[in-house]
Amino acid sequence: MTTRARRRNRLVIPGLIVAALWVAGFGLPYLSGHAGPTDRFEYRLLDLRHRLIGPQKPAGDVVIVAIDDRTLGQSDVSGRALLGRVIGNIAASRAGTLAVDILLADGGDTDTDAALAQALGALPSVIAAAASLGAEGASADTIIQPQPSFREAARTGLVNISTDTGGTPRYVPLLIPTGAGTFPTLPLVAAMTFTGDTPVVETDRLRLGDRAVPLDLGQSMPLRHLGPMGTVPTYSASELLTGPLPDALGGKLVVLGYTASAMGDRFATPFGDTTPGVEIIATAISQLAGGPVLRRDARTRRWDVIHAAGLTLLCVLAALSLPLSRGLPVALALVGLSMTGVVIAFAFGLWMSAALPLVAALPPLTVAGIVRYSRERSLALQTERAAASLRRFQSPALARRLENDPDWLATPEEQHLVIFFVDLTGFTGLSQRLGPAGTQELLRAFHGLTNETVGAQGGDVLNYMGDGALAVFGLDRSDRDRAADTALAAAFALVRALAGLRIDALPEGLPGCRIGLHAGLATLSRLGADTHQQVTVTGDSVNLASRLMEVAKSEHATIVATRDFADALSKPPSPTHESRVPIRGRAGEVEILAWT
Repeated sequence: MTTRARRRNRLVIPGLIVAALWVAGFGLPYLSGHAGPTDRFEYRLLDLRHRLIGPQKPAGDVVIVAIDDRTLGQSDVSGRALLGRVIGNIAASRAGTLAVDILLADGGDTDTDAALAQALGALPSVIAAAASLGAEGASADTIIQPQPSFREAARTGLVNISTDTGGTPRYVPLLIPTGAGTFPTLPLVAAMTFTGDTPVVETDRLRLGDRAVPLDLGQSMPLRHLGPMGTVPTYSASELLTGPLPDALGGKLVVLGYTASAMGDRFATPFGDTTPGVEIIATAISQLAGGPVLRRDARTRRWDVIHAAGLTLLCVLAALSLPLSRGLPVALALVGLSMTGVVIAFAFGLWMSAALPLVAALPPLTVAGIVRYSRERSLALQTERAAASLRRFQSPALARRLENDPDWLATPEEQHLVIFFVDLTGFTGLSQRLGPAGTQELLRAFHGLTNETVGAQGGDVLNYMGDGALAVFGLDRSDRDRAADTALAAAFALVRALAGLRIDALPEGLPGCRIGLHAGLATLSRLGADTHQQVTVTGDSVNLASRLMEVAKSEHATIVATRDFADALSKPPSPTHESRVPIRGRAGEVEILAWT
């Protein structure tokens, strides 16, 4: 395993462990159905899904008869007398079943109540009761029942529904435990009365004939809101004041309730803020009688936890194992795909949690991103320090080339360059006189001045060789046409600078120097082993330029250049003298120009 892989594992493995523990902290309470910090967020996202998918078609056999403002304004009777007349005409319309979402708990006029009871008994009817829930909301302390005469004429069912903290109905319990036993709710009793089937309530589903309705924990039915007010076919009770409506109500399951202003319960739903309670009851009955359902059960919750764990671990893995520029987009794409899948599942009636994966994945992803950013920033700083160190051991131009292209000069390159050699005169005697410390001070001053002067003219110092240095001009191909001019300018500038420089070891000034200049083809390459290399320049042009140091000494000159170099100058200055000289190790003579 490489060092980089070990470093990555030191981040990835602990990160995955912490992320798994984070998911477990949310997932375990979620599996048991306990209300958690994600519930409110989940309900908001659930409302968004309702609106994205849009209104759904209710069961075709369920309709609403609404006692609305028009009914109250047109009727010459009110209260239970009005109910008796409307219900009588519903029965005359040959409705299949009547569910009354009105609590008839108080005593009234004897004759009026008798007439209402008779109307209820004229067709299969279910009337509302209400449970007063205990402090935990799990069981009922008391049951508010209809008057006995009404209970004799019709079945009863509890109208309790479960809402979130914002008052939006989310669940309809089918069976509510009380101290006197377990009571069914109005939607269940209405649906079983209408279908004639005996319900079988299992742990995660209700079987009603050949229909299976999914249930969540506590045998509660998740409510699939159908749409805005009026999505369930609704008829004004004013139309029943004068007679039956057999074409509209015949064979239907009719839900009767108040929608008039300031009467009856009102609820916020994903499609409106003032949905009448009768519409909520009709929606629940529709789910039981064949309309769209919403599946959320113990198995779905397990899928949610697996989904949240998988998303979280994949996001953290992407953030910690990939470069942040790739890992973060990959993680966010995974989150986007996850949420898209949740919406698609909802379109098919499957309530997969959107909040749990987001709450599980985004905080660990954020932390992982911060850790990875800090790590990459630290590595970048290390790399920058390494690059800065490299620039100290190589010329800036070479360092930049190597930073941008680490494989540069893996294969040697031949290039037309100006070769610049310089060394100090009388260095051997000076070093004996100055001693180690003084010699070091002398060389440091000489090398610094050489680097500064050559660099100012666009040249690059490749090597320092004791009291000498090797530089090249024209390494950047764009500077090749003026390389000879800049090299000669650097030579004259270095001579002047050395003449005026003072150091503590030599208060009388630095010694002079000799400079050799030649222009020609040279080979740029890497020399050394695989683990330690340096960039240098070789070839006959380099050898010739180095031999010019000897020529300068014999000619008593400061700067010596070849005719090839002089021909490359745009405006060659007049030399002190010109001559042809032999070069040690080379056949023939070389024409030179010398400046003293």
